[in-house]
Amino acid sequence: MNRLMRRVAAARLPRRTGAVAAGVVLATVVLLALVGPWFAPHTPGAVLDMPYAPRGGHAPLGTDHLGSDVLSRFLTGGRALVLLAVGALAVAYVLGAGLGMVAALRGGLVDAGVLRLVDVLLSLPSFLLLSVVVVAVGRGTGGVAVATSVVLFPEIVRVVRAATLQALQHDYVEAAVARGETTGHVLAREVLPNLAPVLAADAGVRFVGAAFTVATAGFLGYGAQPPAADWGLMILENRDGLALQPLAVIVPATGILVLLLSANLLVDAVLPAARVQRPGSVAGTAMDVQVGDMALRIRDLTVEADGVRVLDGIDLDVPRGRVLALVGPSGSGKTTLALAAFGELGPGLAATSGTVHLAGTSVFGLRPRQLRQLRARHAAYVPQDPRTSLAPTLRVGDHIGEFLRARGVPRAERRGRVRTALRSARLPDDDAFLRRRPHQLSGGQRQRVALAAALAHSPGLLVLDEPTSALDPVTAAGLLADLGRIREQGGPAVVLIAHDLTHVAAVADDVVVLERGRVVEQGPVEAVLARPASEPARRLVVAARAAVAPRPVGGRAEGRTVLSVRDLSADRGRRNVLSGVDLTVAESGCLSVVGPSGGGKTTLLRCLAGLHPDWAGELRVGGRSVEHGVRGRTRDDLRLLQLVPQDPYDSLNPRHTAERIVSRPLHLYRPELDADARRAEVHRLLERVGLDAAHAAVRPERLSGGQRQRVALARALAAEPRVLLCDEATSALDAPTAATVLELLDELRRDLGLALVVVTHDMTVPVRLGGELAVLADGAIREAGPVERVIAAPSDPVTVQLLTAVPQLPSSTTYERTGP
Repeated sequence: MNRLMRRVAAARLPRRTGAVAAGVVLATVVLLALVGPWFAPHTPGAVLDMPYAPRGGHAPLGTDHLGSDVLSRFLTGGRALVLLAVGALAVAYVLGAGLGMVAALRGGLVDAGVLRLVDVLLSLPSFLLLSVVVVAVGRGTGGVAVATSVVLFPEIVRVVRAATLQALQHDYVEAAVARGETTGHVLAREVLPNLAPVLAADAGVRFVGAAFTVATAGFLGYGAQPPAADWGLMILENRDGLALQPLAVIVPATGILVLLLSANLLVDAVLPAARVQRPGSVAGTAMDVQVGDMALRIRDLTVEADGVRVLDGIDLDVPRGRVLALVGPSGSGKTTLALAAFGELGPGLAATSGTVHLAGTSVFGLRPRQLRQLRARHAAYVPQDPRTSLAPTLRVGDHIGEFLRARGVPRAERRGRVRTALRSARLPDDDAFLRRRPHQLSGGQRQRVALAAALAHSPGLLVLDEPTSALDPVTAAGLLADLGRIREQGGPAVVLIAHDLTHVAAVADDVVVLERGRVVEQGPVEAVLARPASEPARRLVVAARAAVAPRPVGGRAEGRTVLSVRDLSADRGRRNVLSGVDLTVAESGCLSVVGPSGGGKTTLLRCLAGLHPDWAGELRVGGRSVEHGVRGRTRDDLRLLQLVPQDPYDSLNPRHTAERIVSRPLHLYRPELDADARRAEVHRLLERVGLDAAHAAVRPERLSGGQRQRVALARALAAEPRVLLCDEATSALDAPTAATVLELLDELRRDLGLALVVVTHDMTVPVRLGGELAVLADGAIREAGPVERVIAAPSDPVTVQLLTAVPQLPSSTTYERTGP
């Protein structure tokens, strides 16, 4: 172990040393530029000798074209460059970041106008744009500062807009918009803190560009005018005397060069793009080993974060043509283990022992380029969150085509292989679908596009992270059937990550159960289901069987109508996604909306929350009409309808504590509470959802999936709503946790008189909650009525399909509980 730790330290030493060295050099140059005028031996414009005099006497570096001291002018001339670069960068970032975020948030005409402005500025070469602005504003430091800001501005807008568009996909941003937060609050409190790492890295790069632009302007004579001292101006003024007095040019040029290079090196060392701690030099080498038909072999893998073991001594074999289910509760280490198979670890994680061989080659010790090539040839990964698995600017066909291009597939073959991949994932392969962008797809469709891209190049190892969590039963069953077909045809080794056994039991060959980073049980799936030997595996089996035959926890409510929708029709772009939808929900009642992916469930919920204002029809809450969009609703309208987002890992801002998250609605809807009263109310709300006051100071990263969902419920309850809009509230939770959350929802509606509108693809959810059930497919309500009637006697083929596709445990398996 001591030898291993020495190797870890040695691997990190070059990067740390390079960062420290670059930082010291940059700090020295900047400090010299800022304080240099105080140490100049002479006034910069004072004539000491004849022009271009050699070194000696009162001029240690000689004189320039005026006979002034080169050293004094050098020490004086750097301050303006540094201050102008920093000032211009700050102005450009304030304006560019603000405009980029507003354009992304508002969209529509605002976004289009900003993009046209940026396109016009970017169409001009930087040199020409600099010259035009200086001529328009005037020469001198002020003109150069303005011109530099204008040169930097368009790229900053584009970078920040793209980053903001990605940030706006997070559930916690949508929750803030839905509760009526102002644009300024959403940008400053929800978006900006999470953009800080990206903006910091970009600002470091932009500083180099700003300094270069200011120096160029000085060299062209646009900046400081004679007899002022300026490094760029010194090069311009003394270039004709280079042969007579080279130091008059070399010294300021060296100052500029060292400033730019050290800044560049520091940015590369400290803020590289896609920075993660990769265990490439921890253990093992790039030597091949003989593993037969093993697509993946892991031995004694241990991963730590701040001394805490996230994975502990993992051994794993995945042969080709087999499906391995990796199951366990949230936080057990499933995703960390899957990423380690690709030689990647999340920020803050480090492998301290063990080996990982992918296709017979160790992923540890490879250089980044070699590792990328290995993964491109032999592996594919489909992440859990369908919203972040696709590039937002690429169309479906282009996204899959990029995967094929990166793997060397000739252009002539790509179109056909894209269509084949889409069909393998049960997606349309027509031209219209190929032209769609991610925002025009449902969550399930996005997930299947990501799967199609992964299958397109026929990998040897396919890792699927919770692939069915965003899919309806029919689509999920089809996906699992496809995996079974791929297995039977001798396809790739498949690692299927899941949080419960129900969805994987029918397709997996083997199962590995993780608990707190350790393998607590593994073996053939039939054996684990029949006689689980460990307590964690027993809990999963019990929960899986309960999900197959759920116990109802709720019933129908016979109260007055609190929410009603009449003739709701909605469009997304030019496509109609909802048509003629009528719904009602009673006080203390529950309406579950189920249906296949792409049927309009999420759009319906977004219409009710005011996040999708492009719809027609009438919405009434508490007997009065409510405007379609968030911006048109009154504060009381917003209070009555509260959204509980789908993903508990994305519904809470990672930069905020639970207390800050829950207290924000109190600021909006209960302004009469002072700080102490708000804190007391936050503690009461947390206790109401099954947490305690100690959780108030905790950030989401330290909470389990179930605890995060409880915090999201407490945030919604803080507004004292009449209706909770729950979007797939249990899809990302393991079965035992999902059951407790459903019990909590039923308890809240009974105790507080809340009405629930629950969008779900899990047919066991309406059975557990009771109340009313509406089946939504192709944008229309196909069937509606009491849950018991619809489940017992479905009248529509879509309902029959959904019920038939509910996953079942193998009927030949008899679970016998052993032990305590």
